[in-house]
Amino acid sequence: MLTNYFKTAWRNLVRNKTFSLINILGLGMGMACSLLIFLWVQDERGYDRFNTSINHIYRVVSDVNDVPAAVVPVPMAAALKAQLPAVKAATRVNATNLVFSIGSQSYEEKNALFVDSNFLQVFTYPLVQGDVRTALHQPDGVLITENAAKKYFGNQQAVGKLLRLDNDLKSHQLVVTGVLKNIPNNSHLHFDILLPMAVYEQRRDYDGSWGNYDLYTYVQMDDNFVATKQSLAQLEQKIAAINQKNDNNITKCRYILQPLADVHLRSGHLLLDVAGQGNGDYVTIFSLVAVLILVIACINFMNLSTALSSQRAKEVGLRKTIGAVKYQIVIQFIGEALLLSFISLVVAIALMYLLLPAFNSLASKSISLNLLNVKMIAGLLLVALLAGLVAGSYPAFFLSAFQPIKVLKGLKMQGKNGALRNGLVVLQFSISIVLIIATIFVYMQLQFIRNRDIGFNKNNLLYIKMPGVGDLFNNSKALKAALNGHPEITGYTVINHLPTDLTTGSTGVYWPGKPENDRTIFPHIGIDENFVKTFDVHLVAGRSYSQQFPADKHNFLVNEAALKMMKMPAAKAIGMQFELNGDTGTLIGIVKDFNFKAVHHTIDPLVIKYSQVGGFLVIRTPAEDISKTVAATKNIFQEIYHNYPFTYGFIDEDIARLYASEQQMGKLFDVFSVLSILVSCLGLFGLAALTIQRRIKEIGVRKVLGASVPEIVRVLCVDFLKLVVIASVIAVPLAAYAMNGWLQGFAYHINMAWWVFLAAAILAAVIAMATISYQAVKAALANPVKSLRSE
Repeated sequence: MLTNYFKTAWRNLVRNKTFSLINILGLGMGMACSLLIFLWVQDERGYDRFNTSINHIYRVVSDVNDVPAAVVPVPMAAALKAQLPAVKAATRVNATNLVFSIGSQSYEEKNALFVDSNFLQVFTYPLVQGDVRTALHQPDGVLITENAAKKYFGNQQAVGKLLRLDNDLKSHQLVVTGVLKNIPNNSHLHFDILLPMAVYEQRRDYDGSWGNYDLYTYVQMDDNFVATKQSLAQLEQKIAAINQKNDNNITKCRYILQPLADVHLRSGHLLLDVAGQGNGDYVTIFSLVAVLILVIACINFMNLSTALSSQRAKEVGLRKTIGAVKYQIVIQFIGEALLLSFISLVVAIALMYLLLPAFNSLASKSISLNLLNVKMIAGLLLVALLAGLVAGSYPAFFLSAFQPIKVLKGLKMQGKNGALRNGLVVLQFSISIVLIIATIFVYMQLQFIRNRDIGFNKNNLLYIKMPGVGDLFNNSKALKAALNGHPEITGYTVINHLPTDLTTGSTGVYWPGKPENDRTIFPHIGIDENFVKTFDVHLVAGRSYSQQFPADKHNFLVNEAALKMMKMPAAKAIGMQFELNGDTGTLIGIVKDFNFKAVHHTIDPLVIKYSQVGGFLVIRTPAEDISKTVAATKNIFQEIYHNYPFTYGFIDEDIARLYASEQQMGKLFDVFSVLSILVSCLGLFGLAALTIQRRIKEIGVRKVLGASVPEIVRVLCVDFLKLVVIASVIAVPLAAYAMNGWLQGFAYHINMAWWVFLAAAILAAVIAMATISYQAVKAALANPVKSLRSE
């Protein structure tokens, strides 16, 4: 019986080569696209899963005055461990850029973390050398990854070797106490070097203040703690009470325990977070896109199978006449669908291997396809099984319901399958039109982000990482003299943080009339007198810093958002006393708001303080020959700082990286929109061929009666065009709702233009007509004698 079913299925595939090929290619492409997306989704959802205690680890995030942030007060960790029995351990992290030297070689480390001594007991980052229990207990110790060990020491033993921090031979000489395995790509913390928190406290002159929100804090709950919504809410209330006890001026302050598994995908709303976080909404969107593409491919199969049913009606009737029962017919046709599905799976796997390198490049991933993995094999087989069952179920039950007596008499058994096919075509093109509209709006929003006035001139701003404070201060006059004397350098400034990387904030901001219980977190940046001119920032009121005013080293600037927070006019604010973290001075100017974070967020209050030294030198370069300016700056830099690495970047490129997930989303939408249309058109091509094949005598009669080729093409195409119009009517409101929700995730975004919906509908109609027209023109040009020769 099974052998007979298999033979029948194979013969049917061979007999209808064209339609079988369309089905296999369509289903294979749909599977390949869907599986690639699911691999990406799996990778995004797999972040931090390597931690053995992942279900017991939470990050503590703050929400002060309805401003959520990833950082909490510096002393919070110790207080939680001491006062909450449910907390087994608490550990802190601070991400930073540092320069390490060995001999005469220096390297900038962009992925360095200051951590507490129990960091490796909370997180699972194994050591290949050293003792995980003691490696971070040495105040002058440092841990490095295998990659960093190879960079600094080659093939030599790394443990026990010395590294210098910031070229300071006396106070920052560190000894390597262990070597870590390279950090997994799916870790939300990316680092090559771990330093003890004692070094951080020494560098920052840490005073134990609860007003400095500067550290990421993680807690590991006791093994007996049962995490429920109620138990977590109670703990969060206790954390807020601890904060209130130590810093009783906080208002609307609450703390949230964020599960470690949620950190990568559920942190987009948080200020001052580590770089490289994902977006849970995009994971949901692309999961839906994967399902929709697979649905489109399954619709092709269902449409072609039902359209071919009239050719197999007599076969079914004959089988029933000689005793076949309904379930046997159902098994036969579902078996055929499964056979085709598994052939398509083989095609899909081949396509995945071919497309995976390009997909990884597009999505900035390093996903691999391991067919020896049992879970991977099970997942692929499950997708093929579900696709076969979904695609083959309706044709199987439809064909098995034929009445043999009517079929064998030659009566047509169309039933309702024509209406179903039309409905499925409408569904296909509705999905495709939604994806087209989404692609256009994503592109427009990305263009808006790229071209939007962010409050300063981001173009041609070259930045260089500077040496430690001592070296910079001692050589600052020589540096400035060299920069001033070079014709390629039109302006420069020294700042302590890049505007795109403000990772610290403070509640220690005071001004006359400030409510005692208002402790909003203010990000702050240190600049010199050249900042406003170099960055082309606009002053709204007052003045900027100037060397003509020696007292400016104690004065402050704020942005418009800060002025709004203070609820006073600029004229009143200028000249008033102002304080930041104990430093008191005068507010001398208001700058126009400029974006120092992604446009998903509104611009927050910013305090700008004066600083003669900083972490970065920023140079305004001429647009004509930037490479020449880079080379000139490198020569100047290396003449003054012989042993310090010359590392540079561009502000506009850093800003673009803030929207990396949106850029990837746009590229992926481009690709998958095109593929969804292609798969839809494959099915439409096959369906048009079958429809025209059934109407071949009608076409012959029309030609004999004098119909022209354009008239015949119009008659054949108009029914399909109606379906695309209906699909457009359905797709437009769905796309409008979806894209409005997506755009609301940006504080600054485009308005939805009506012409986009019209353009998408017209594009879909043009593509559909182009697909159908080939078959229609071919039929219209055929000799009617051939179609009318026999009855």
